[in-house]
Amino acid sequence: MGHGFNATVDALCLQVAAETVTRELIPRASQAKVLLQSRRRCCICFGLNRDTSIRQGQLAHLDGDPSNNAEDNLAFLCFDHHDQYDSTTRQSKNFTPLEVKHFRAELHAAIQLAFAEQVQFGQARGVVDLVSGHFIRACEYESADLKVQHLLDGRYHITGIALWGTHRQYGPNIGGLDFIGELHGDTIEYRSPHPSNDGDYYAWLRFSEERLTVTEENSAGMFGLNVDFTGHYDRAT
Repeated sequence: MGHGFNATVDALCLQVAAETVTRELIPRASQAKVLLQSRRRCCICFGLNRDTSIRQGQLAHLDGDPSNNAEDNLAFLCFDHHDQYDSTTRQSKNFTPLEVKHFRAELHAAIQLAFAEQVQFGQARGVVDLVSGHFIRACEYESADLKVQHLLDGRYHITGIALWGTHRQYGPNIGGLDFIGELHGDTIEYRSPHPSNDGDYYAWLRFSEERLTVTEENSAGMFGLNVDFTGHYDRAT
């Protein structure tokens, strides 16, 4: 073998050494947080097919920079999707960082909701969380639904839509709720500045075993004509 081959090998060794120095190990705390949030489920598998199987995989750097170990830049991917994400094929559009982050957020939300359900050990049944779930209020001319999701920090994310005039020719009036609150006893309280007067809007969500009751204060004009969330909600099955 000639000097040219040796020079090529030396150059490759120098490149590998330089990349090894540049690549920083992901801090163990960050690794643990990403793995716990994903429960070793691949977010691309979930985002494409709602596949919740536990996978063998790796932590991917979404921006392609192995030295950027910010937790928002990390995602657990199965081996196949990690290879696909890192590939530079020109034959098809590859996954984008924004797309994978969206899949990751969907997966984390689904995991939080699933792990808040009741857990049964043999004959003993332990209630982990009676607050999380989907609640529906249905009437002849109006309806509303609220989704309550338990977050990892102990708080709750509440989202909902209320309709009034469901049989109107030009469609119903629609209002929405989206906030994060804390549970005190059996109640979550929400307060927000009213868009059309000087007062504040209040909502109280009170939970029982199978029902949610919502009461409001200063709701007129908060969401739209005649739209409100007051009433009794049944847990969706």
